[in-house]
Amino acid sequence: MAADGQTGRRNACNIEPPVLISLEGAKVSRSPAMKAIRLPSSHAVRARIVASLSHGDSTLDGTARALKVSTRTLQRHLGRMGTSHSEMLAEVRLSIACRLLADSNKRLSDIAKFLGYANASSFSRNFARLMKVQPVVYRRQQRARKHKPARRRPCAIDR
Repeated sequence: MAADGQTGRRNACNIEPPVLISLEGAKVSRSPAMKAIRLPSSHAVRARIVASLSHGDSTLDGTARALKVSTRTLQRHLGRMGTSHSEMLAEVRLSIACRLLADSNKRLSDIAKFLGYANASSFSRNFARLMKVQPVVYRRQQRARKHKPARRRPCAIDR
């Protein structure tokens, strides 16, 4: 028996939960029975997803492998951050799509292929669902905004 009157065994209620410690943008998970694992920041996960789009492997498995963590660990970690791999992938794809539509002359089919969509049609449907406007209309609007001369606001002195 231990000095506090209990046996040396721990039951499920006495096990301490894992502790998360911040280390330069990453997290380290520690548990009494496990070794420390360095968990990636959300910025690092997003950066990996961006890189994976150009390689054509934007899957959860591919991202976890590139970050050197297990798939399940990455899922749990993203869940604790209030997101998932599929949500982050959708955010990254949409961000890149908006930038490419506004700043390049690439065809929709090329943008769709780069972002990992099966075809331009599926890209257009998804973009329209998220942005409430077709990609070609979005491109036209962004170009009109860029070429529109800035309105001069009347100054108090001009009055």
